[in-house]
Amino acid sequence: MPLNSFCPDSPEIIITENEPLNRFSTLGTGGTAEFFAQPESISQLQELITVTRNNIPVYVIGGGSNIIIPDGTIHGLTISTRKLDSLTWIDDSSAEIESGCILSHLVKILRDKNIGGLEFSAGIPGTIGGAVSGNAGAGGHGVCEFIECVKAVDSSGTLVTFRRGEFEYGYRRCSLSGVITASVIMSFRDCPLWNEESYSGFMLKRKSQPLGFRSAGCTFKNPEGHSAGKLLDECGCKGLRVGDASVSDKHANFIINCGNASSSDILRLAEICSEKVYDCTGIKLEPEIKTLTPCFSVT
Repeated sequence: MPLNSFCPDSPEIIITENEPLNRFSTLGTGGTAEFFAQPESISQLQELITVTRNNIPVYVIGGGSNIIIPDGTIHGLTISTRKLDSLTWIDDSSAEIESGCILSHLVKILRDKNIGGLEFSAGIPGTIGGAVSGNAGAGGHGVCEFIECVKAVDSSGTLVTFRRGEFEYGYRRCSLSGVITASVIMSFRDCPLWNEESYSGFMLKRKSQPLGFRSAGCTFKNPEGHSAGKLLDECGCKGLRVGDASVSDKHANFIINCGNASSSDILRLAEICSEKVYDCTGIKLEPEIKTLTPCFSVT
């Protein structure tokens, strides 16, 4: 499909062709986007979706920290939300945060303002949009607990709003699908003051993870009543390799890129680990890392 078949009217929106996507992934893997754009405002995001007219697949990448981008050419339009990063305070305890805002940036702001609640997010990478889609969290808490509403762009380019109670969330999941999160309004009205001890405790736990290596975070969700990392360790997964993809010797629930791993290497290694755990324990691990898929169905 030629680029000029869906060029936006706004000259500020730049669409490039054959954009390498590995630099948008914390794993450092992935293929090439046929078409690629980085909107700088929600209205630009809406226009991008409007001009595609549901004729081509649309993919969205945030911080790239919990996703595997397939190898080869990603046909259609891939959008990075990294420039949608504004944060606007509505009052002393609530703010509207665009989807591309880095979660650690929000945590730092709350720490500086002495507002508690998100201490458990210490050290979690990625953007607000990604954190909402997977209800990122730790210690039995998730970011969705603090959301008053989600503003999202649907397949027609319309901005729609989902208020608390109009979507569901749980452990590493949020029911919102078929839309692109544009911004969220988060409220910390009922939260205590910032707890530095709690924050430091969560930061200390992060040190058990293979920091400094290219990974996409935890490979699998924790099955109820079990630790995925412990199961993987006990089943002999540490150190397993496929190409340059390796299970971390430090934490078995992390697959790291030791050199020039492909996304196919990562996925095959995850499959091998899942099979080993199932053969050893009868427990089927559920992936926490998501593979990049289109946001909307093509009509």
